[in-house]
Formats: sequence, structure tokens, C-alpha cells
Amino acid sequence: MKKALKITGIVLVVIIALLLILPFAFQGKIKDVVKSEANKMLNAKLEFTDLNLSFIRSFPNASITLKDVSLAGINEFENDTLIKAENLSATVNIMSLFGDKGYEISKIKIENADVYAKVLEDGKANWDIVKETPKEDTAKNDTTASSFNLMLKSVDISKSNIIYDDRQAKMKFVADDLNLHLSGDMTADETQLETEFTTKAVSLIMENIPYISKAEIKGDIQVDANLKDMKFTLKDNTIQINAVKASIDGWIAMLADDSMDMDVKLKAPETQFKDILSLIPAIYAKDFAQIKTSGTATLDAYAKGIMKGDTLPSFDVKLNIANAMFQYPDLPKSVTDIAVNARITNPGGSADLTVIDVPKFHFNMGGNPFDVNLHMTTPISDPNFSLGAVGKLNLGMIKDIYPLEDGMQLNGILDANLKVAARMSTIEKEQYENVSASGTLAINDMTIKSKDMPDTHINDAEMSFTPRYIDLSSLKVKIGQNDLAASGKVENFIPYALKDETLKGTLSVTSNYLNLNDFMSESSSSSSAGTASDESIAVFEVPKNLNFSLNGNFNKVLFDNLTLNNVAGQILVQGGKVDMKNLSMNTLGGSMNVNGTYDTSKNPKQPQANMSLNLKNVSFAETFKTFTTIQKLVPIFEALGGNFSTTLNLNTTLGNDFMPDLTTLTANGLLQSSNVDVQNVSAFTALAGALKNDKLKSFNVKDLSLPFSIAAGRVTTKPFDMNMGSIGKMNLSGSTGLDQTIDYVAKVDLPDSKISSYVKSMNVKIGGTFTAPKISLDLADIANQALGSALGGALGTVTGGAVTSLDDATAKGVEEAQKQADKIVATAKENGDKLVAEAQKQADALVAKTSNPLAKAAAQQAANAAVAEARKKADQLNAEAQKQAQQVVDAAKAKVQK
Repeated sequence: MKKALKITGIVLVVIIALLLILPFAFQGKIKDVVKSEANKMLNAKLEFTDLNLSFIRSFPNASITLKDVSLAGINEFENDTLIKAENLSATVNIMSLFGDKGYEISKIKIENADVYAKVLEDGKANWDIVKETPKEDTAKNDTTASSFNLMLKSVDISKSNIIYDDRQAKMKFVADDLNLHLSGDMTADETQLETEFTTKAVSLIMENIPYISKAEIKGDIQVDANLKDMKFTLKDNTIQINAVKASIDGWIAMLADDSMDMDVKLKAPETQFKDILSLIPAIYAKDFAQIKTSGTATLDAYAKGIMKGDTLPSFDVKLNIANAMFQYPDLPKSVTDIAVNARITNPGGSADLTVIDVPKFHFNMGGNPFDVNLHMTTPISDPNFSLGAVGKLNLGMIKDIYPLEDGMQLNGILDANLKVAARMSTIEKEQYENVSASGTLAINDMTIKSKDMPDTHINDAEMSFTPRYIDLSSLKVKIGQNDLAASGKVENFIPYALKDETLKGTLSVTSNYLNLNDFMSESSSSSSAGTASDESIAVFEVPKNLNFSLNGNFNKVLFDNLTLNNVAGQILVQGGKVDMKNLSMNTLGGSMNVNGTYDTSKNPKQPQANMSLNLKNVSFAETFKTFTTIQKLVPIFEALGGNFSTTLNLNTTLGNDFMPDLTTLTANGLLQSSNVDVQNVSAFTALAGALKNDKLKSFNVKDLSLPFSIAAGRVTTKPFDMNMGSIGKMNLSGSTGLDQTIDYVAKVDLPDSKISSYVKSMNVKIGGTFTAPKISLDLADIANQALGSALGGALGTVTGGAVTSLDDATAKGVEEAQKQADKIVATAKENGDKLVAEAQKQADALVAKTSNPLAKAAAQQAANAAVAEARKKADQLNAEAQKQAQQVVDAAKAKVQK
């Protein structure tokens, strides 16, 4: 017995040791298998940070867990992540790891996942990632097929979020915090599937209409599944949407042509009005269990027939509410006389056959009745509708009916009397005589206060409706400290409301104070004053379906850290662009006129700005302080005093923070100023040190005219003159970069030069960076100037010889001619020696007068050049004298011979 127990113990220890050790032995193999299989099967990119293999957790099976899994698309879905999960686990038959018949997977578990399923307008889906098997490889399927063999018994999903975005069908489904358990033998031809699920918030939006909004849904469903014929029969099941409990009976079959056949009925026999009331998200979220209600309610629905593509099964949904009311505990007033009669039907086939009929939607709020009715047919091809709304709402009563959030206040009267009836095609053809639209909508003394938004007050708003347009006779609104008044006409409002077509209008807008930062910052201010948040403003998308002409007058406008006064002009909003026409304003201590566009039509996240600016008498200092772009590209503005005017044409892409992308910025213009004070600019301070002239540290420029351009992140200036008064004149050209590097060439006039009295101007190269400039002087230019000034007319002092007439020399005979020739040569040598001596004298004086080491080097170079030039001239004089002397002798000899 002891021996048997000992052997048993050893065997157990060995088995446990193997179960602990084998995962490490096989982990590398499994990693390779997962990645190779993914590459083999998918047109997508699979990533995960770690893979764990355990033989203990699901013994006698193996458990494989991938950590931080992401599956991203390619091509048009490159920026979409189909699934991202904290953990993805699979349970695998251990014996299948040792064979070659495939890896048998029985359980799948997903934790903390985000799933984004997307269908494009052309029908392409981002989950269609399984590679197609080439036709020529069909015969090889037995050897090239995937090694995974799904033998699922259960699927678990916990704490996950799902988004289904079908842009072709214009439908979006969102489920937050989904927990799901699905079990059953999915390898059998027939099995019973059991599903339990909960989700905290489900939304369903179709054609921009929210049919379900953030509903809490639970389900416990049993299905008899014929997996061979793909037919699923619903058995015992309950589905709860908020407080509405229902069951679904019937069946659904998946057909071979990718269509679906069904015959299902929704039963809600115990429905109460309170249950229907729970479908309103705001009411369900506020003390719903304590609400007092009464009244009757019925809800019935069915769907029967084929659904494939755009073909729908027949369906009928009916909702009836009668004699209902609700009242919150501890609140004095209730909503009474609630009555609803609504039905949506379709005989099957086209969605255009759907009929929406709401003949009655009535309620009484605090003694004020309100009625709405709607009837619509052919909603897809040509909506034919009639809509009416009549009644008065006293917003001040809402606090007595509904528990408002802390700090929230509502006041004001909304009075509506509207009737609209038309066919969409009639409106599109502008056959307004066949359109019925009349009535008014008025708002008086409305106030909305909330801790999450600035106070809003609508003093009055009056709108009258005609078939052609809405006449906005008056609108006066104040949001925080911002005020707006508007009047005008709005056209095409019915197609805009029903088919998302373009809304047109012409408005006149005025304001005394408008802080655009309050409306453009990434997080709204929580203060009642409506001040902007600390976060920077962000770009905003201009809707493409707006076509508005705004004529505005604004006394004061704040934008980022720019203050604009007396803003007037025209703004056109059309096709995703904002066009500014002759927009004038006072700013930066002067005035500005703007023409240009802000365009989000191509890329809403990277708008394009194309502007023409005309600034007059604006401050250098204010401009530098206000614009980050100026601080980066023209840092010299910080050290300039005075005002300037400029014309500027620019084109740039804007980043998400509304700042120009300086690598894409191109511009050109002309900057002019009558008087500029230059104080402590690093480049000029360095230049003053090099030239030993402190006046260059601070000086005044008169009548500046500076042409410039911006491209590839550099500001380039064409040659321009800087008139610096008694200091002289400077001609400057070059560029400044985003990295603050500078590359300029300057020609400086120096009337009181300390290098030498002979040097009156200098060519200078200014490099390095704006804060650490490097100065280099053109020594060759200095030498040439010194040579010309120091020698003056010294090179022209030679008389050229003593003979006044060739005949005089030859008439006295050959001997006398020879004497005269010798005198010519001697005189030339004497004058040449004097020239060299004078050059040496002037050169020595040039060097002696200079004490600055840099200037002395330049003077010495000039001296050497002067002496060399003098010797060259002396040699030329001697050569010319020799030539003249020989001519005299030769002429005398020729005359004697005659």
C-alpha cells in the first residue's frame, strides 16, 4: 500500500510539473501559430503584447490568452481598428496540440473590448478581412486550409462596447457595456442555444432619426437552432428595454442567397404607461421608480416575410396611450391628459411603402395643452407629409413637474401654432402654390441656466412660416456675456429638416460683445459669465448643407487673444466654406481689412485658410504679443517700436489647434513704416560690436519699405533700404527660419567709421540664430575702398616726359636725340620711384591710424594692395619711357639719312 501511494504521489507530482512546465515549452509555438494563421487567413493587421498558455486553468483543455489585442484594417480601413480587447481567450483541446488534424477550439472569451464595425457608402465592410482562396488552389484546400477547427460550446463577452456604423444604409447601432453569454453545442446539426445579455446603453439611429436612445436592454433567450438549415425558432424568452418587458415568438431563417426569412411577433401583454414612459431617456434616468403614473397603454408589433438588401418584410408597430399622467414625488404639478395614437406600417418590399401615422399626440403641462400630429407616406423617394403643432409651453413650470439638475433654471414662454403639408418634390420644383405652410413660433423672455453651460437668455424670437421661407422678424439672445441680434429670412427649411438638404438664408446680425472663444474652445466654461476655458480653441467644421449670407456689425469681438473692434462686413457660408468679404475692423492699435476663405470642405480636421489682409498703422509690439506665428517667424518684432502697415496674401493649412501649419504657409506682402525704433536686437548689437559703433545698438529707421515672402518655413526679404539718420543707410536682404536661424546680407554706410577714414561702407554677412548671431565682414571690399581713398590721384602724378615735340628732338641731330631719350627714361624712373614711395607712405599711414585688430588686418591688406599697384604703375611708366626714347632716336636717325 505504501509503495502504491508513493508511486501515485510521484505520478501526480510529475503530472502537475508537466502542466506547469509545458506552457513554457509550447508558448513560442503557439505564438508562431497564431501569427502565421492570422497572416494566412486575414487581410488585416493583428497585434498583441503577450500570449499566455495554461494547462491548469481549463484542465483537461489548454487555455490560450492574448493580451492587449488589436485588429486593424488595411487600405481604405487603415485608420479603423475593428477590435481592441484587453484579453481574448480560447480553450483548446490539449490533444489537438500534439496532432496534425487541427487545433480544436471549444470556448471563446472576450474582456474589455471595443468593436467598431463599419460599412462604407459603396458597401465595403471593414470586417470582410478573410482572404479568398484562389481558384487554382481549390484542389489544394485540404492542405492549405486553416489549422483551426471551431467546435464551440460557449462564447462570453464582458464589459465591451460595440459600434455598428452602416453608412450605406444610413444606420448606426451603439451598445455600451455589453455582457453576453452564449452556450450550446455549435458543432451539432441541431442544438438549443441559450443567450443571456445586458447592456447599459443602446442607441439606434436611422436616417438621422434616433429610434432608440441610450436604452438599457436585457435579454434571456432560448433558441432551437437548426444549424444545418440555419433556421432559428424562438422559445422561452424575455427582452426588457428600460422598463418595457416583452417576448418574441416565431422564427428566423438564413437563406442561401444571403436573405433572411422571418415570422416574428412582439408581445407585451403587461405593458403599463409607466413602462412606455421609461423609453424617454431623461425621465428613465431621474427617480423613475418613484414616479406616480396612471393610464392605459398597448404595444404590439410583428414582422413577416423576406429581408434582403433594400427589401423589407411586412411589419406593423402600434402604440396607444389613453388617459395617462405622471407626477414626480415631492413636486407640486403633473403632466396630464396624455394621449398617443401612433402606428408605423409597411406591407413588405420597399421601405418607401412605409406609412408613419401619428394622428394624436396630446398632453397638458401645468394647465397648458399642447398637440402635435404627423402623417407621412413615401418617406424615401418623395416624402409626402403633414405636420401640425399647436400649444403653449411655460418653461417656468418645468421645475414644478420635472426634477432639474442642481443649478439649472428655466423660464419663458414658447407659443407655437404651426401647420405644414407638402410633397417634397413640389418644394424642390418650387411649386409653392401646392405647399401649405403657415403659422408662427414665438419665444418670450426665455432663460436657461446650467452649471455646464453659460447662461442663455432669449429676450424675444418671432418667426412666421410661409411655403417659401421662415421670416425671422426678431431674435435677441444673450449667451453669457455675449449678445446677438438677428433678423432675416431662412429658405428651404422643409427639405433641410426632412432630407438634410441645404438650408439657405440671408441674415443681418449685430452684437455689442462677442467672445468667439466661448463657442470654439474644446471644453465649455462652467461659469455663468461665459468666460473661455484654459484650453486652446480648436478647428470647427463648416456644414456643407448651409448656404447663408450674413451682414454683420459687431462692436467688440474676441478671437483667441486678439481683440477686434468695430467689425463690419459680409460673411458667406456655403459648401463647407466661410468667405469673408471686405471685413473691416480696428485691432492691434490700427485697422485691418480682410478678404479670404476658411475651407473645411476637403478635410474638416485640417482646414485651408486663404487670406488677403490689409493692415494700417498697427503696433509692432501688439502684433508680436498676439500672434504665435509672428513670434516664430519674425521674432525681431518684439524689439521694434512704432507702427507699421502691410498688405499680406497668405495660404496655409490649419492644425487642430487652429494654428497655421508653418511648413505649408506661403505668403507675400509689403511692410511699410514711417518711423521704427530698433532697440537691443541681437544681430545689430553684434554688428555694433564688430564695427565698434554703439549707435547700431539702438537707432531709428525712417520711411521703411520692406518686401517679403514666406515659404517652406522661412521669411525672405528682398533687398531694402533702412535710413538710420546720422548713422547712415543700410541695405538688407535675407531670411529667417522656423528654427530661428538667420541668413542676411547687409551693406552698411559708415560716415564716421572707426575702422579708417578711407572706409565709407561695408558688406556684412549676418548668420547664426536670432538670439546668437554671427557677424562676418567682407575684408576684400574694405581693402578696395581703402586703396582708392588713400592713394587718391597719386597714381596719376607722372608728367609723361620732357619732350614737347618730336621734331625739336630730331632737328638737333642723332646725338642730341639720344640725350633727350636718356632724359625721358630717367624722368620716368624718378616719377615711378616717387609713386612707389608715395604709395608706401600712404599705406603706412593707413595702418598706423588703425588700432582695432580686425580693422588693422583690413588696413594692412589695403596697404599691401596699394604698394603693389604703385609698383605695377611704375613698371608701366618705365616701359612707356623706354618706348618713347627709342622712338626719338629712331626718328633722328631716319631724318639724317634723308
